Parts: sequence; structure tokens; C-alpha cells
Amino acid sequence: MATQLWRATALAVAMAVPAQAETAAQMCTEIAGKPQAEAPISRAAYDVYFSTLARARPYCEAAALGASPNPEALFHLAVMMQREGVHAHATQVFELAAAGGVAAAHTKLADYYNFGIGGTPENIARAVEEYTKAAEAGDIASKSSMAIMYRLGRGVPRDSRKMLALLQETADAGYHVSQLRLAELYLSPRALPPALARQLALPNPVEAVRYYQMAADQGSTEAQAKIAQIYEGAGEFADPTIKLRLLEHAAKGGDGQALNTLGFMHERGDGVAYNPQEAAKYYIAAVETGGLDVTKLRGRVNGYTPYWDRQTALEFQRILQERGLYMGALDAQVGFGTLAAARKLAQK
Repeated sequence: MATQLWRATALAVAMAVPAQAETAAQMCTEIAGKPQAEAPISRAAYDVYFSTLARARPYCEAAALGASPNPEALFHLAVMMQREGVHAHATQVFELAAAGGVAAAHTKLADYYNFGIGGTPENIARAVEEYTKAAEAGDIASKSSMAIMYRLGRGVPRDSRKMLALLQETADAGYHVSQLRLAELYLSPRALPPALARQLALPNPVEAVRYYQMAADQGSTEAQAKIAQIYEGAGEFADPTIKLRLLEHAAKGGDGQALNTLGFMHERGDGVAYNPQEAAKYYIAAVETGGLDVTKLRGRVNGYTPYWDRQTALEFQRILQERGLYMGALDAQVGFGTLAAARKLAQK
């Protein structure tokens, strides 16, 4: 019934619009875009995608008529059929699109057989076959899915190196699903053989945040939440070593706030050994970036700023004195005179 309905609609459009099927195919692709099987990054993106397909539908249906239906138009129609729950027809049309050379159609078929969508009998061997065809044609979503097949040993031998290679490739190509999965492995490599994790120096929170940031920049709220949790040391990321490695990485890049935070950690012995000399050096380096207000040096504990540690304050004054900026007494009293000297350092 559904197939008869869209064919009738398509015929009406084809008769009403004098454009040839080729023009209809061009309009279908122009509106709907090139076929792709990647998961939308958000619910909003999902809604936009199907709203766009709805606008393209009359042209895609017209382009799907005749003895030589346009494969890309067939793919877009099959996606709409899938959403409408007409799965038997959707798989048939995906088959036609795949035969016409649309790589993403192979991925869609693989998903049907991998997950048993819409009552389709699960067929892992067929799923791997379709994913492989799509991957060989360069489809990003199929490569990402195959990475998980290698991780699980589902239809293929379990192979952590192949999994990582595929995730790396597709994450670097911009696929947010792979970026999230790769970031998770960089943070928690429990799914990898211990020897491989050691060889790759995992966990690696710096690389994890980099991939989370890639996904966040595309609009992934999941990635944005993960980044916030990592920097706050909250939930599953309440590991001070993760926070320390991230701060050290940012400090190497000249981030004033990261340098300041490291100074505060060394001053208090929080997550690192107490070291007033290192604390003072970090504070000086933070001021030297010129991007940190000297009145906001150090940090807060339970909502208030604690008194300076005496040895740290002395080291801070001593460095400023050696730079010819502080002429006062080495009294560990970081007041107007010491901060004025620090401001001069910030202005250099």
C-alpha cells in the first residue's frame, strides 16, 4: 500500500512538472544532499535531516520512476520508508540503490541484518558482507560500525588493532560517533588488551579531550558534558592524575589559568607533592603570559581564598626581586608592593 502511494504521488509529480527525470534527480540531490548513513549528531539535527528529505521527496520520487531510476533518489526514498516503518519495502529499495553504486545503501542494509531492524532476520555474515562493501567504497559510517564488530568479535575475529585503526580513521574524518568511542578508549582502555594499552601509553586524557572537543564543536551535547566532567574531576573522572595531565598539557601550551592552577596544587600539595619552589615558578609563569589578572592568582578552597603558604610567598617575592621588579622586604606578605611588581612582570 505504501509503495503504491509513493509511486502514485511520483507519477503525479512527473506529469505536473515538465522537467525530465534527470532534472528531478538533480533537484533531489541538491535538496537532500549526497546519500550518507551517518547518525545525526543530535535530535535537532535528526529533525532537520528528515525535514529536508520531506522537501526533496517529490523530486526524488519523480527521479525514481522509469526504466533507469536514479540510485541516489532511491536511497533517500528508502530512508524515508525506513522512518515510516515500511521496512520490507525499504530494504528492497536499499538493495536497488546499492546495486546502483550507493555505498551508504550497503551500510543501511548491513544495519538491518546486524540489528534485526523491523523484524528483519538477523544475519551477521550478511551484515559484515554489506559493511565491507560499503567500507571498500569509502563509507565512513560502515567503517565505524566495523570497528565495533572487531571490538566484539561479531562476525569477524576480535582485533583491537583493526578496531583502533578504523576508529582513528573515521574520527579524524569528522565522524562524531567514532570521536566519542575513541575518546572513551583513550580515557578507559579496559576494552583493550593490557599489553596494547601499555604500548599506546593509555589512558591518555589529553587525546581523549581532543576527540571529545571535536565532537563537541559539531554540537554533541554528550561530548560537551564529558569535557566538563573531566575538567571538574566529577563522576567517572574523579581521578586527580587525569586532571593533572590535562593541566600540564595546557600549561605547556602557555595557558595562564592552567599554570596558575598547577601552582596552587603545588602550594597546597593537592594531587602533587608540596613544593613551594615549583608553586612560585608556576605563579610567575602564569603572570608572564599576560592573560591572568594578578589579583586572581592561586585559587579557592570551600569558597574562600586561603592565606599564602609562607615558603611559597617567599619564593614568589624572591623571583620578583631577582628580576629587579620587587624592592621590598622578603617578608612573605603578598600585598600591594608584591602585586605591583607582579603587574610589571605581566606588562613586559
